[in-house]
Amino acid sequence: MLIATVLLGSAVGPEEQGNFSHTKAAIEFAAAFAMFGLPQALFFFIKSDRLSLQTALRWTLASSLVAVLVGIIFSLVQQEINGATQAAVFAVAIALCVAHGNMRALLLIDAHTGWFNAATALPQVLLIGGVVAVLWLGVTGNSTWQLLFAGAYGGSSAFALWRVKKIRKLTAGSTMHWRELGRYGIAAWLLASLSTAAILLIQHWVESVQGSASLGRFTMAMTLAQVPLAPIGYAAPLLFRRWMEQSGRRSSQRWAAALCAALVFVAAAMWLVAPMWPHLGLGAAYLGVTKALAVLMMGAAAEAASRVLTVNVYANGLPWLAVKAEVVRWLALCSAWLLLPSPGLLSMCAVWAAGAWAAAAVFVLHSYRFASVDERAA
Repeated sequence: MLIATVLLGSAVGPEEQGNFSHTKAAIEFAAAFAMFGLPQALFFFIKSDRLSLQTALRWTLASSLVAVLVGIIFSLVQQEINGATQAAVFAVAIALCVAHGNMRALLLIDAHTGWFNAATALPQVLLIGGVVAVLWLGVTGNSTWQLLFAGAYGGSSAFALWRVKKIRKLTAGSTMHWRELGRYGIAAWLLASLSTAAILLIQHWVESVQGSASLGRFTMAMTLAQVPLAPIGYAAPLLFRRWMEQSGRRSSQRWAAALCAALVFVAAAMWLVAPMWPHLGLGAAYLGVTKALAVLMMGAAAEAASRVLTVNVYANGLPWLAVKAEVVRWLALCSAWLLLPSPGLLSMCAVWAAGAWAAAAVFVLHSYRFASVDERAA
């Protein structure tokens, strides 16, 4: 995604690159909304030997069908989506993204994680190939991006389904009540929906106040700031499986602290480099993106810690703690929206970083209380 974003930014400028990034964010938000937290919930209960693989596949099919409806409804409120054909492609892209997300989680049941890794990487490989093809053909626009994402998730879903059907799971049937799946899934759903919607919120705020060119600069900086978080996102399901088998509380805290400190250092370095390299070599249209990246990288430091600690609370069956952290982020963003009528791009980046640190503080407070309980018990 980083390569695709940089290619688009350098080839067609920040406005079209911003449209691509916004389309990605919209599809991911609608897909997270339509998944209802099933990837985490299905794996948690299958790993606990309380849900069969066949039942999990039926839930996957149902959520994919619901995703089509979600996509159609979402397209009705999106001013960028015009016409029945474009709305249909958008809805199909969302449904395929949901199917891929659920079946990718099911691949973790396999003893060999290589298939899970392949299914995780495949959409990105297909997307970069698609972007190169689009640039070669010279055909851009929202319809093109939606079709590109539909193709990438469609091919990846077919691959994941082929592999899932080869898994031999010993669980004979389901001993879990659907309400248990619902409670766990709703928490995961709220977290995914709120976190992806927060990205849409900040993008909309930037575009409405600063314009489409600034949106392109912001999404470029955001994409670059997400680069160090990508390995955490891809490792999260593997850590989830590991920490379900053995306690990961102390390990998660150590990793969270180390990653946070490392990214704070990177952010400081980027800020010092900004006067000498203000546009990161991307051209005059991206002037100021280095400082924006430095500020967003500070937020990424807190985000890295939160993501690691989120995996641990999921493995311990406490997904609602992560939802509380995301609600705190939203409170910070909405407060800034109300208090800052016309902020600059750098100020908006600072608001996003502050929201990330506010969310991370929830996990820190929980860890402190947990440690206090342990000390009193001892």
